[in-house]
Amino acid sequence: MSGRNDPTRTPLEYAEALASWRIDRPLPREAEPRLTVHLQSLRALSGVRRQVREFLLSSLGVGSDEDVTADVEDVIEQAILIIDELTSNALRHGSPPSSLDIGDEDAQWIVIVTDSAPDRPPTPAQERPAGLGGYGLYVIADLTATHGVHYETDRKMVWACIVKEV
Repeated sequence: MSGRNDPTRTPLEYAEALASWRIDRPLPREAEPRLTVHLQSLRALSGVRRQVREFLLSSLGVGSDEDVTADVEDVIEQAILIIDELTSNALRHGSPPSSLDIGDEDAQWIVIVTDSAPDRPPTPAQERPAGLGGYGLYVIADLTATHGVHYETDRKMVWACIVKEV
């Protein structure tokens, strides 16, 4: 993860990642959601991660954990990290009901996490020591092909496109 004092991130890159969460962007061309999960609590996220892992493996045509190569494992773990950041943010900072939808296209997964707090935009940490957390939105910006947030009257949808690089 690139943090505030990370020498690999320039001040311009840091500013661009911060700004990327402040713009209302339309949802990407939506693939039909193939996995929908209603988010209940932070405690229940371990079960969500298991469901997501099974779905992602299946979408890559991998039948079981025994068949997983190191390359596939890396792609899956990175996708789960992104999805975990998005879902935990919805539960911590949004309002119920919250849900996770994952669409599956040939080259990418489209992840949309919805909550009922359009008045609370995603807010990346600023001027905080990296050890205190709050840098998940920067991780998402670093690891996704594209990402954004879209607002409607009664909800917000934070989304990301994750490239399947296997």
